Amino acid sequence: MKTCFLITTFLSGGLVSAIELNNADTEVDTVVIDTTYGVQLTQAAAPIPFKNFRYPFLDESENVTFIGNDPYLYGQAKQGNGIYRSYADGRIESLVSQDDPSPDDGKPIGAIMGLRTDFKSFVFHRGYDAGTGIYGSFDGGPLVTVASRSTKAPGYSTNFDWVWYADVCEDLVVFNGTPKAEPDWINGLYLYRHSSGQTTRLLDTTQTVSVVGNSRLGNLSYQPRIDATWLVFSASRQGDGDGKIPPKKGIFGWPVTDGGNLDGMFALDRLQVLAPVGMEIPESGGLPLTSASNPMTSNGLMAVVAGSHALGEDEELPKWQAICIRTTDGVWHNPVDTNTVNPILKDGSYFTGFSKWVGMQDGKVIFLADGPNNYQAVYIYDVASDSLYFIADTNVRIGDKKVVSFEHSGHPLVGKRLALMIRFSDASSGEYLATLPKLPTKAFRKKASVPAITEH
Repeated sequence: MKTCFLITTFLSGGLVSAIELNNADTEVDTVVIDTTYGVQLTQAAAPIPFKNFRYPFLDESENVTFIGNDPYLYGQAKQGNGIYRSYADGRIESLVSQDDPSPDDGKPIGAIMGLRTDFKSFVFHRGYDAGTGIYGSFDGGPLVTVASRSTKAPGYSTNFDWVWYADVCEDLVVFNGTPKAEPDWINGLYLYRHSSGQTTRLLDTTQTVSVVGNSRLGNLSYQPRIDATWLVFSASRQGDGDGKIPPKKGIFGWPVTDGGNLDGMFALDRLQVLAPVGMEIPESGGLPLTSASNPMTSNGLMAVVAGSHALGEDEELPKWQAICIRTTDGVWHNPVDTNTVNPILKDGSYFTGFSKWVGMQDGKVIFLADGPNNYQAVYIYDVASDSLYFIADTNVRIGDKKVVSFEHSGHPLVGKRLALMIRFSDASSGEYLATLPKLPTKAFRKKASVPAITEH
């Protein structure tokens, strides 16, 4: 395990400061940047300290791209909100600032949220007023508008009322948008092509879909996903659920064909059901799928936090949950769930749930597992070797500070290195790198017991 790493920070146009991370009692061994560092807003102003960090994306050169000073996250940062890149040589570059003019209305961008990148291009969500725009930079080019309230919604004579979150794969951006908020709410998924500047409606809540018996889909993922192999999202049949019982959600998607015609590739009649509602969840003792949070796709694999609601449960995520993975042969697998004994605590307790976001990269699934008394741990599951790796938990101390929570991005892993956001009990936080351990962790399931399932 590495115990010492030199990091430098970019302040006032130069590399000026350095610290070492010593004696870390964990596989988390490298600090990228933390709240002891400052961000230079203007050439003349003194640096201000970072308040928080979000979504660390790690590229093949171990450069980390992240959001700094999210105004909605703990700390309520009022300055310095932006997208930054910390290079492996210690330089820190500001890619986008809250004070930059937006390319559509010229006003300061303001709150920056929902960063997504494929390491060639990046997109983000303008967060004020519940989503007024999605912007992106492609292959290092200038900032452009993907969609905003000044963009006409395809299929309608009006502009978008709201735009939500997006994902990017080279020239393509998929996003959730609302072309009509009142009086009848309409929501849909859209595809933006940067090379042509065109936006296409994939589907919305007014259209019937043949793969669900010519019903309409609703509760579309606010964060759809796309990579070179699949465009995926979760949804329910419209009208399912009554406001008290959450609607049952399955997983849907289109395969992406290299060189294929985009209009034909994403035609509504080519939409596939990838995980139908009611599907028996593997290794569950017969539980049916009723919950699929935010499916992720990477190189033909998919992963999602899935679950099954018991009678009377009214939360989006039920108490019984699993990390479900779809391999390239179309088969779903369940390596860990809430019947899995926590292999690290060794007190006989079980995982109590999982963060609804998972990351995927290089054939591995990154997820956060919860336990009793606000316990949280970071794990990686290697699909090819069917191996589980423990990275860190809230019982470890890093730099003599107590950890209270973790966060990762959709693509945080390269080789044996994992990027994490870590928050501490003193309200400080930082972006860190961890090294995967050489040996996997063995985890065991108790015998599954089937709870009563809600019929709704």
